[in-house]
Amino acid sequence: MGPKPLRHARPAFAAAALLLALGAVGPARAAGEDVHAAALQACPKVKGEIVDLNMLAEGLKNSNAVGLFEKLRLKTAIDEVIERLKAFHAGARRYSLPELQEQYDLLMMRIAAALQDKDVMLHGQLCNAWEPLWSDLQDRGRFKEKFS
Repeated sequence: MGPKPLRHARPAFAAAALLLALGAVGPARAAGEDVHAAALQACPKVKGEIVDLNMLAEGLKNSNAVGLFEKLRLKTAIDEVIERLKAFHAGARRYSLPELQEQYDLLMMRIAAALQDKDVMLHGQLCNAWEPLWSDLQDRGRFKEKFS
C-alpha cells in the first residue's frame, strides 16, 4: 500500500509533497529549499513551541485531528527517521545528510497535511519547529543529548 493521497492538503503542501515523493528535488537542495519554503508559507501563524520530536509525538497523540491508525503510522515514521539519524551519527552512512533531511521534510509535510484545518494550533507549532528540530537532529552533540 503506497502513501495516502493528500486530497485535503493545501496546494503548497500537496505540490511540495508530490515533488519530494517523485524525487523531483532529490539531492538538489536549491529546488528542495524552494519546495520547503512554499510548504512553510501555507502554515498558520501561531504562538507556542514544540521543542523536540517527543513533544510533537505527544501533541499528535492528544490531537483529535488524526485518527488512531494514522497516529500509529506517524509514530512509526518518526521512529524510523530517528533510528536512521542514530545510525548516521554512529558512523553508518547508508543515508547521506541531505537524504535524511529529505525524509524528515517529507514526514513533516505528511504530519502538517494531516493537521491542517483540523488542529490549527498544532499545525502552526509544527511549522514553527520545523527548522529548529532539524537543526537539533543533524547536530551530533544535540542529537545524542536528546536521544541517548
